[in-house]
Amino acid sequence: MRTMRLVWAVLVSALVLVAAGCGSEKVGAGESAGAELLKPGALVYADLDSDPESDQWKQVEELVLRFPDGEKWLAELKKEIESGSDITWEQAHETLGGDSAVAVYASSMTDVKVVALLRPDDVDEALKLIERIQQEEPDDPLVTRRVDDWIAVSDKKESIDTALKAGGGQALADDEAFQDGMAELPADALGRVYVDVASAFETFGSGPEAQALRMFGLDELDFAGAWAKARDDGAEVAGVVQGEGADKLLGAAEEYSSDLLELVPADAFAFMSFMGTGIGEQVGALRENPLYGSALNEFEQETGVTVAEVLRLIDGEVAFYAAPGAPIPELTLLVRPDDPAQARESAERLLRALAAMEVGEVTEDGDVTTAVFDDFTVNLAMVDDTLVLTTTKDAIADLGSSGEKLADTDRYEDALETAGAPDQYTGLAWVDLKATIDLIMGFASVSGDSVPPQVSRNLEPLRSLVAYGEKDGNLVKSLVFVGIE
Repeated sequence: MRTMRLVWAVLVSALVLVAAGCGSEKVGAGESAGAELLKPGALVYADLDSDPESDQWKQVEELVLRFPDGEKWLAELKKEIESGSDITWEQAHETLGGDSAVAVYASSMTDVKVVALLRPDDVDEALKLIERIQQEEPDDPLVTRRVDDWIAVSDKKESIDTALKAGGGQALADDEAFQDGMAELPADALGRVYVDVASAFETFGSGPEAQALRMFGLDELDFAGAWAKARDDGAEVAGVVQGEGADKLLGAAEEYSSDLLELVPADAFAFMSFMGTGIGEQVGALRENPLYGSALNEFEQETGVTVAEVLRLIDGEVAFYAAPGAPIPELTLLVRPDDPAQARESAERLLRALAAMEVGEVTEDGDVTTAVFDDFTVNLAMVDDTLVLTTTKDAIADLGSSGEKLADTDRYEDALETAGAPDQYTGLAWVDLKATIDLIMGFASVSGDSVPPQVSRNLEPLRSLVAYGEKDGNLVKSLVFVGIE
């Protein structure tokens, strides 16, 4: 609705810009400023640097303007927010701009209260603007309350009463669990979100949905958090979880450095590595669920390969890479199992079973087993103690050669350094976006498909994508960085 869109423009516009393309210290002035006004017990707390003059806002705008259509996107965003109103973007942004926060309180699924906090430069002018918005669309009522240099906004007076602390009572900012969680979220981010997962389960802990979430360890988390940040070399989005259930939820192994990376050829344009250790626990939890358990039993009956065998295949490092090829790119999966001979035997039985199910053809050529599925081919072989599944036999020869490897290339090393990826991680993914986009454009041209010019030109500034995980005790972090030139 238009009223809500205008009132919350300050809260959402920065995140819209980050999503469209993409270091202030002003988010809560380095603290969780809005939390000083709130009672403890918020299930969700989010703060946002919504000051148009802040370093983060300027960095977001600078990133967006690197795209050929960036200026047009900004203009269209402003036009959409102004649609049907005589209140301009500048009026809304300049009047309401400042620190912002949103808090969610709930006692049940039917009793959820949401309150926003705004700290504008001029509270009186901001209240006048909100009043103008109310007059333009009276069917979308809002309740406001002035609290010193802040404005609380909600759809009901009771929500504000529930959220705001009274007098000298304890504040959300004083809660030790809240402090510990927010300390893991960078103060110079564009926006941060804190979720009290433990309290949420106490509130919504019954019903089939909650039971399903328990299977993945969510009931054993203390908190979850996320942030978005604009940087001069790109944009990052990250999340953290803490608690005994962190390993179960994410299958997070201990930190490691990829050994399989040393096999990947230099012309690869995508690479991913993770440890399969720990996935067995997740699958075990799924097996206890009647729905998933029956599906796993059906898989075993149809393939003749047990789930335990598959899990043994990946009980170590698993890596995937993509490299140029014709008519399709080379796609290769690498697995380093504890028992290479047993792994090959299990993988080959699985490949033959899948070929039989899909009416595929399986052939043997020396040490290579090849299965053909229509126009798609999978070759299986062992390179030393590494199990290889690939779409081309050339990959098998490349893996065993001493040629240049991806790990030695500047484009790979520079991308990881720019993203801030550590030497050891719980998982890693890298994509050369420029090479990938060029490859896609080339395939589109050969197939006769036309890529709209507004799409192709706005992909040019993208350089790389890096994602990685880190672990410190029962705190697990995952970060995704997109490099923008």
